[in-house]
Amino acid sequence: VCHFFPPLVLERRYPKEVQDLYETMRRFARILGPVEHDKFIESHALEFELRREIKRLQEYRAAGITNFCSARTYDHLKKTREEERLKRTMLSEVLQYIQDSSACQQWLSRQADLDSGLSPTVPVPSNSGRRSAPPLNLTGLPGTEKLNEKEKEV
Repeated sequence: VCHFFPPLVLERRYPKEVQDLYETMRRFARILGPVEHDKFIESHALEFELRREIKRLQEYRAAGITNFCSARTYDHLKKTREEERLKRTMLSEVLQYIQDSSACQQWLSRQADLDSGLSPTVPVPSNSGRRSAPPLNLTGLPGTEKLNEKEKEV
């Protein structure tokens, strides 16, 4: 029984959804009393865990799994598929830079830096399809006569 533990203890004890309920219902704790309030929160935490387990079992059933040995295999294969999907995403990222050799070199050096534990040294240009902004027309603006050509270009 938690008897109004501070939120730091609650963070380690309950999932976020139950923590949100706890914060919402904390003002009613004086009405219920500490023991009843703790029972209320514990029952909702148990309900949350049961619902999560039911969803997991329903996923197994939808996949045609009927025993826990098959479920372990299914979970392992699911994890492997997710890892492979992430690798394919990374491959597609590489392929978008393959046509431009300088961008490819920048990407490769960034990956080498990441692999060695360093922060990337060269930012990779974004290929979001967005055009760069046209240069500003500074003619007639006050103070532009004080700028040299390089400053106007910037």
